[in-house]
Amino acid sequence: MTYYQYKNSAIAVPERGKIALSLAIIFGLVLLSVFYLIQINSIVAKNFELRSAQSALKEKQEKNQQLMVDLTQARSLKSLESAAKDLNLVAVEKVDYLKTLTGFFALSQ
Repeated sequence: MTYYQYKNSAIAVPERGKIALSLAIIFGLVLLSVFYLIQINSIVAKNFELRSAQSALKEKQEKNQQLMVDLTQARSLKSLESAAKDLNLVAVEKVDYLKTLTGFFALSQ
């Protein structure tokens, strides 16, 4: 009878399994870290866009507010009176209306 002697094959298989498991864990951690960095980069980019849009909105609101103030000043009675004086307009004291028959009107050619 011939006997064969094995060279610790029962011990070598668990060591290969531990190494494969360690490499799989390390690869998984690296993959998760890359995914995390991509997500954080995306969030930071969106934050910059949001701040830019907020600053543009604030500038436009300030400009709109200034235009509203200018429009209110232009429509004020004092402003209209001074414009009328500058154009040498005369104030109307009495208004005379032209009386016509109802249903009739005149057309100019």
